[in-house]
Amino acid sequence: MAGLINGNPTKTFFIEMITRDISIKDAILDLLDNSIDGANSINSINYEGLYIEITLSGEAFTVKDNCGGFSLETAKKYAFRFGRPDEIILNTGSIGRFGVGMKRALFKMGMNFEVETKTDENHFQIDVDVQEWKNKKATVKDENEQTIEVEDWNFNFQFITDATDNLEENGTFIQVTNLKPEVASIFNDTEFLGELEEDIERFLNFSLEKGLTIILNGKELKKRGIVLFNEESKPYLHEGEINGVKFRIAAGLSHVGDPKTSGWYVYCNDRLVLEEDKSAATGWDTSNIPKWHVDYVMFKGVLFLDAEDTLKLPLTTTKKGIDTTSEIYKNVLFFMREAMTSVLGFLKEVRKLGNEANDYRKILGEQEDKISVSDLKTVVVAASRTFVRPQISIDVIAEKKDYVRIAYNADREIANKARNHSGVSSFKQLGEYTFDYYTKMEEIN
Repeated sequence: MAGLINGNPTKTFFIEMITRDISIKDAILDLLDNSIDGANSINSINYEGLYIEITLSGEAFTVKDNCGGFSLETAKKYAFRFGRPDEIILNTGSIGRFGVGMKRALFKMGMNFEVETKTDENHFQIDVDVQEWKNKKATVKDENEQTIEVEDWNFNFQFITDATDNLEENGTFIQVTNLKPEVASIFNDTEFLGELEEDIERFLNFSLEKGLTIILNGKELKKRGIVLFNEESKPYLHEGEINGVKFRIAAGLSHVGDPKTSGWYVYCNDRLVLEEDKSAATGWDTSNIPKWHVDYVMFKGVLFLDAEDTLKLPLTTTKKGIDTTSEIYKNVLFFMREAMTSVLGFLKEVRKLGNEANDYRKILGEQEDKISVSDLKTVVVAASRTFVRPQISIDVIAEKKDYVRIAYNADREIANKARNHSGVSSFKQLGEYTFDYYTKMEEIN
């Protein structure tokens, strides 16, 4: 005689397990990722006019956006399912993977939550009392046709037909109340708010560069520029595709600043997942690649990984790490190591200058070329798997010490006209040309 043994998880076990290994900051970032996925479905290039507002205190957590909302079908098949069904295809460029992000964040924070979303087709709301939901039962028949009670995992929704103050445009409104005591305490901590602000600006910088407005407790957050790369040299550049994952690698010399900023920056579908990495995960201290040392402070590398099917991306569930066992990532790592070999070979020669090495690094650092990460990803460049060393040779240190760098910003259209009129080929040469012109006109000695 054969029978069945129930192997279903309990709600309590499931909730405790999915929330245990994620921090509150990561939970909040998960919710913001959902908003950005919506923005991406509206316009993957430019997020101007779209916003996310986050408000948190010891009483409640709220996030509101005008990023398009999600449909009732998405709510039924994905957003409120515990896990991503195999047949579900997410929006191109989504960062969502396993179908747990929003639920994990909400269960992590409090005992009551509300999710309201509005699209052109639907406007509905889901209200959840976590304790009531955990105790909710359904009646079913077992294999012997006996009536039994089982846990009911479903959520109830209701359509909204009247005007609401929560959503004036298509988007999503989420509010968590009856916060867990430890969460309420954290939300009242000014140090935590500062760290959250910094994390949002770092990890979602790409979206900020695309024009997305993110407001935290009334403060608009700022995008961060990364200096890439030294204009006296040309970075290693390579791009390709492996099993549905597109990659683009750029590695070269950056400015001489905080050593923390040196290393690899890895983006998956525009989400920063590794920052300033100097570990074996990005090739350091493996085989013929040395361990990171302050002598390599000028090294900076950027890796972009993009896939329509996000499950192919070598992401960890917290989106703050790379799955180094991924075959796709192992293949890309080969090119990252190739780039490092080329750039570090030059930096090893600089190290041999001894006491003059810092002077030379400073000279190179003055030649920085600041470019946004989004431009680095989208600009059309001739890929070259060779790092081109700086034009400033190491034997001109003494000469360069008597020189200063002059830099200023100018309107691009006017600067292009001036460059064409002067007959020079670059903005650097235009700067030298105009300085020479001025000194000759004024007869400066």
